[in-house]
Amino acid sequence: MSDLVQWLIDNEPEFSRKRLPSLYSDLAQQKSANPDGFAVNATAWQKALIRAALAGQLPGELKIILRTSDDLLHALHSPRYGLPTGLGTILDEAIRTRKLVALKDFTSAEQSIYQQSWSLGSLLRWGLTQAGLWRSDSWDTSGRLKKGDLVVIEGLEQLERQLTALRKNDGQGITDRILSREAFSQLVAGTEIGTLTAREIECLLQFLYRDKQVLSYDAHTVKFRAPSSNKPESISEEDAHIANIKTTIAGLESQVAALNTRIGNLQQTALKAVQSKNRNAALSALRSKKLAETALQQRTSMLAQVEEVYSKIEQAIDQVSFLQVMQASADTLKTLNKRVGSVEKVDAIMEDLREQMLETAETGQVLQEPLTGNAVLDEAEVDDELEAMEKEEQTRKEKLQDDANQARLTELGQFEKEARDKTVLGNDGDAATKTQVDTDLASSSQRLEQVSLNAGAGIPKDGDTRKREAQPEAA
Repeated sequence: MSDLVQWLIDNEPEFSRKRLPSLYSDLAQQKSANPDGFAVNATAWQKALIRAALAGQLPGELKIILRTSDDLLHALHSPRYGLPTGLGTILDEAIRTRKLVALKDFTSAEQSIYQQSWSLGSLLRWGLTQAGLWRSDSWDTSGRLKKGDLVVIEGLEQLERQLTALRKNDGQGITDRILSREAFSQLVAGTEIGTLTAREIECLLQFLYRDKQVLSYDAHTVKFRAPSSNKPESISEEDAHIANIKTTIAGLESQVAALNTRIGNLQQTALKAVQSKNRNAALSALRSKKLAETALQQRTSMLAQVEEVYSKIEQAIDQVSFLQVMQASADTLKTLNKRVGSVEKVDAIMEDLREQMLETAETGQVLQEPLTGNAVLDEAEVDDELEAMEKEEQTRKEKLQDDANQARLTELGQFEKEARDKTVLGNDGDAATKTQVDTDLASSSQRLEQVSLNAGAGIPKDGDTRKREAQPEAA
């Protein structure tokens, strides 16, 4: 079993040993005989080929370009099930769903691959293809694979996300967003997909520029889009110089690191030669070390100069940005001042505002004054009126008290009359009647006492006398 087939069995859940017979059947025939089964197998093959390509498992050492040829078929050969017959049909289906794009179509496209353009000719070809009357250029040639290159769109999308994550914590200044082609390739090598060939780097740059609009590029320079912009800026001559300086700095830093390592190794070699009493070897190592130290000093000096120049460039860029902001601010203030007008106009407006505010304050004061004017209050008249009201209230209370006393006297007289009548009746009647008269007299007496208590001091003296005279008679 080939390494690629073993890798698929180990890493792809759909490539279990139970499913291999179906996956290695005649896929072209299965498409017409069993469409549902073909759809499941097509999905499994497409995912497997794309993941194998991104993992660097396919022939050709390519990752985002899938190279189709007999080499791929032989790499997928199974000792038990043979070659995957009809694999070209699977690739045709992946191309139709835009998971794979022919390299020549990808590089020649003028608009985004995500935009489907429809012309009269393309609509006619699509209709004829659906009716089975038109056969487009297929990757299946009698069960074999047509030789060619297909761009893996999922791989490009993954790289775009990973590059964005890598640059998330980087600066967003102009110098931070400018890279050389070499630096960009090194940045890509730091992703999960890893190192790409020059051809793949070109496809990636075209995808990021045309389809994602996250950068612009030319033969030597790559410039990422500014965070505040929707489209990437074109590359200027200054951008190319910045990229060149950054490349120079990176090269000098690499040389300095290599020379430091060489000096250390030569020092160890000289020590070992001295320990072994090999004078000639020690001298040779020390001479080489001296030359390396001289070269290191030169490279360090050059690096310091280039870094100083780069620092001045950054400073100049910051100054230009600052001046642009100041110029924009000046233009904004100029426009706003034109809307405001001259100083005389502002003074007139403020004076008018003051007058209106003063008039508003005076109006408020007038509204707060009493409607009857500012008449002086006569306190004597108020006291007289209060005294008259108090006398009237006292007279009213006395009249009410007199009326109450008169009513009590009338009620008392009625009680006395009833008592006399009952006394006479008790003297002339029998014992039972006399007892009843005594009871009534006692009740009347209690009522008279109650009336006397309720009347209080308001009952006249003669009433008290009559009451006392009636009591002996009742007894």
